[in-house]
Amino acid sequence: MFYLFIDDHTRYCWVYLMKYHFEFFEIYTAFRAIVKTQHSNVIKCFSYDLGGEYTSNKVYELLTLDGTIHQIRIQIILSKMALLKENIGTLLKLLVLSCSLLLFLVCFEEKLFLRL
Repeated sequence: MFYLFIDDHTRYCWVYLMKYHFEFFEIYTAFRAIVKTQHSNVIKCFSYDLGGEYTSNKVYELLTLDGTIHQIRIQIILSKMALLKENIGTLLKLLVLSCSLLLFLVCFEEKLFLRL
């Protein structure tokens, strides 16, 4: 799993690898420090999907402390829903293909058995 931070203005990306979702606060704190020290700036807006790790009180307090606007990105949610729909469609196609193949093999085996 990973967190991806994208600067909407420059499209510069930072990727942080993690093992557990609860590591988000430490990762965000480290990212926030990098932005402050290397870019002499604060994060002005934090957009996120509906992941629970972004809605904790600690994260909310840190965003409020910096004056960071936090908002839910509906486009992210919609794109994830579209991807899920596409994946479900692909799985259904594979299921139909598998069933067809299984039916073909059963019929083929039955024909072979009858010829013997």
